[in-house]
Amino acid sequence: MVTRNEAFPSRFYKAADLPREGKVVMIAKLEFETIGTDRKQKCVLYFRHDEKQLVLNATNWDLIAVFAGADSDEWVGEKVEIFPTTTTFGGKIHDCIRVRRPRSPTAPSQPRGAPPTPDSGSLTPPPDEPGDPGY
Repeated sequence: MVTRNEAFPSRFYKAADLPREGKVVMIAKLEFETIGTDRKQKCVLYFRHDEKQLVLNATNWDLIAVFAGADSDEWVGEKVEIFPTTTTFGGKIHDCIRVRRPRSPTAPSQPRGAPPTPDSGSLTPPPDEPGDPGY
């Protein structure tokens, strides 16, 4: 079976092209291009090592600006995560793509109620001898 996206490939990302958990990409450049049958100038984000681009709307521009800065010239080399979601437009729900700062790997969390583990930044030095309270 051939999907519609396979039969009619596009150089631009669609929500259906992305895995549910999102995809981290690095911005290579931003260009204004004439796109579509209405021949409107739109912002297009290009990514390093990626064949597809993202037509950037005002919402995604603002989301990138929050963590990458207001000057789009500074965005080159920034990593962003693009992910599929939905939005409401014209009273209907539509698939869309949103951007966010890539999630950083987090340290494993402790189970609730577990005592805190000692760390090297503790203010109390370890005891010198067994039974020594350390003060």
